Amino acid sequence: MEENQSKLDSFIDYINAHILPFIDYNELDASYRTAEKAYAKGILNRLHTAMLEQYGDFRFACGHGDVQEEYIIVPGVVQGKKTGEITLALLGIDLSSSGEHCQTEFLCKYGVVSQGHNDLPKALAGEITARYLPYDYCYTADIAGDIHISKSRLPEGIREMLKTFQDHTAELLFKENEDMDMER
Repeated sequence: MEENQSKLDSFIDYINAHILPFIDYNELDASYRTAEKAYAKGILNRLHTAMLEQYGDFRFACGHGDVQEEYIIVPGVVQGKKTGEITLALLGIDLSSSGEHCQTEFLCKYGVVSQGHNDLPKALAGEITARYLPYDYCYTADIAGDIHISKSRLPEGIREMLKTFQDHTAELLFKENEDMDMER
């Protein structure tokens, strides 16, 4: 990590270089529709591990104390309130407030899709809305002082994903494995 690079930038750079391009998004989408959701949990575990490695010993806390980062992006799970459909997401959280959730990047069969992005094709925006909006969410990080999340009142689908994701691994597409072999 560059000395002046924020932990957020380090995390984003890492997942953009080593995880997101190598996810099999068709397999991920199919995994969402299975009882075990094994591939989805494995990808969530990879994103969570990257978050821990890139943010380091940074303690996430909202709205008080010496805030090293005012804004973070963390991996999480979204569940549509109308449909019950589950998807992984990258969630933007404002630490300078009470944990305001202000950005969602859905990981779906189309890749990484930003909620509310004006350039989304109308059909894609409509599908995201139909499947996931409105939604409940939770992240894998521990964020002290976030008044918007109560882990004891999460929908069962999110609770189950967060409870067991660390027991799963997921293989990324071949190119990432090939790049890792070349670095050795």
